[in-house]
Amino acid sequence: MSREGYISLRKVLKDYLNEQGITINDLLSVMDEDKEGIMEALSKRVYLTSEQRKILERNLSSRNLNLLLFVIQAFYILNPSGLYKGLTIEPVREDIMRGDKVTFEGCRSILKALGISLAT
Repeated sequence: MSREGYISLRKVLKDYLNEQGITINDLLSVMDEDKEGIMEALSKRVYLTSEQRKILERNLSSRNLNLLLFVIQAFYILNPSGLYKGLTIEPVREDIMRGDKVTFEGCRSILKALGISLAT
């Protein structure tokens, strides 16, 4: 349950896609399926060591990597306010990003908020 003034990332994603008239499947079907390409795109947006990169590649499907990439771009990088419809997105931007990039721990928090397990 979200606190007053906050909205969960899952709700934000669901509401956003609903407003756009698309499903997660629609979104992910037009994204790159090649893990190498997805990891290159993530590397431009996330501070990753080579070991952290391997952890993501090993433990997440292309579908989950693409969802992570979309959420990072749409709700954290392109949204410096950290708000969605006047509510603060949880997890909060300050806990996800350092400067203009997401941290590995930020990725873990996003994945957890989306209900995606990153078993390591």
